[in-house]
Amino acid sequence: MSLDSAQANNKYFTLLVPASGGLFVRDSSKMPTWQDLTPLVPGGETVVAATIVDQGEPPSNDIHISILTADGDVYQTSCVIAGTYTWPTNCRPFVRNTPPVD
Repeated sequence: MSLDSAQANNKYFTLLVPASGGLFVRDSSKMPTWQDLTPLVPGGETVVAATIVDQGEPPSNDIHISILTADGDVYQTSCVIAGTYTWPTNCRPFVRNTPPVD
């Protein structure tokens, strides 16, 4: 299980990786507040850990999500959180950023 949180544009986001290996984000500005991002995970891999951060420049238009899979792969995406947006179509496809390992 993994849990992380971020604040951007006066909205609060919580990222959860449950024991089942899915990926969920809680968006305080949306109903329902919990959104399932599991279908976005490449190849249906099992997520074991994840982080979420805002883009860092006020106003933040995006949040960035990084995930670690059970196979040791690292992926990143960004999701638009400005204006009118709908989960999960506000997220770009995950990009593989796995470091080389010996």
